[in-house]
Amino acid sequence: MTKSPRGRVTDVDREIVFDLWHLSLGFARETPAGVDRVDMSFAAHFLTADALNRKALLFTPLGPRAVRLAPARRLFEGVQTHWRENQRPEADRALARVRDALAGLSPSRRLSRKSFPRKVYEAFRAGATAALLHSAAWRHITRIGTNAVYLNVSQYPLSAPSYFRWLRERPDVKPVFMIHDLLPIEYPEFFRPVSVKRHRRRLSVVAKIAAGAIVSTQEVADVLLAYLQRLGRKTIPLLVQPLPVSSTFHQPREHDEGLAAQPYFVICGTIEPRKNHLLLLNLWRELARLLGPATPKLIVVGARGWENENALDLLERCPGIRDHVIEAPGLSTPSLKRLIDNARAVLMPSFAEGYGLPVAEALTAGTPVLASDLMSLRAMRGSAITWLDPLDGLGWLAAIRRLSEASAHWTQTKSVRPLSVFASERYFQRVEAFLSTI
Repeated sequence: MTKSPRGRVTDVDREIVFDLWHLSLGFARETPAGVDRVDMSFAAHFLTADALNRKALLFTPLGPRAVRLAPARRLFEGVQTHWRENQRPEADRALARVRDALAGLSPSRRLSRKSFPRKVYEAFRAGATAALLHSAAWRHITRIGTNAVYLNVSQYPLSAPSYFRWLRERPDVKPVFMIHDLLPIEYPEFFRPVSVKRHRRRLSVVAKIAAGAIVSTQEVADVLLAYLQRLGRKTIPLLVQPLPVSSTFHQPREHDEGLAAQPYFVICGTIEPRKNHLLLLNLWRELARLLGPATPKLIVVGARGWENENALDLLERCPGIRDHVIEAPGLSTPSLKRLIDNARAVLMPSFAEGYGLPVAEALTAGTPVLASDLMSLRAMRGSAITWLDPLDGLGWLAAIRRLSEASAHWTQTKSVRPLSVFASERYFQRVEAFLSTI
């Protein structure tokens, strides 16, 4: 053991190779999703400039190869820049459009539409940057040390067994995977059939080659262990630890009068049946009927997913909610934090969740949450959460009206933010300790 220049204790005898491939493909995505933010937290820790005995794994023209820390770090920073992760919310055009919609200066509709020439230009610029940074990293391919740990937290590309053939030649390298959930297997009705098959292949790979796994809740741990036993894997070293929340959400609340002047609520997540957007959209139609111009706004943050025709029909064709629902994909993490800071509450009416990162992010930011009464979400204790059945439309309606009509949370007695529960420092201390035992 030794200390890094910043005083952090680091195990220099055990090399850790962090799989950066999924994150390196972020140039193809406008902004990060929840899994991406988890990936970024791990990359920020394991690829930090003063890290010792750390490397990254990338897919190269020669196949999966380890690359040195410095070019991997530059690639990671390039993705962050592309996602505007270091940009102040005031400079974010996507957040400015939300602010205008709340103020009635632009229609309350989908706000991410760009002209075709602009899309082409941005795609070309992102592709050129990605090519330069990838090629620079490929010039620094290096050998993986003896008895190293290979760490993959994105579940990508776990469904492709051929990606891991290199491990057959390196039985000394110990692969550790994060499994976010088993929802495609537990609730196949909410997923495309191809997604269910893909997840089964992922878990088959884990059963065959994993030296350890990381999960975020005991519920996921129990389901994973039971499933692996059915595949013939009787036991596996397992770390159960709530996911860390991006440092952005640990920052003090920032008041934004342009946002806070109009009561609004936020739902974060891909628009798909499991997230239960349909409940909220129908509730907002009823709120509009009851309250008219006094109806609070609903801001839908997330990309359009799959099998969501009913929700999209309401978003695009329902005149009752047209002036009250804002579809706002394309927000950076700092802009999302600013939006959550000034919201009356974050809503999560999901039918099933493996963890529920938006709940943890809202609690860390100090914003109230209305969430489905699910075992996986119950692990996040806090007085700022109101638990509701995802089928209890009247209960959700009453809770939303109560928060909309009450004084905003930032004007009330300051609540205790559970910062230590979701802090990255404590989380990665336990991850490092776990990896040292593999």
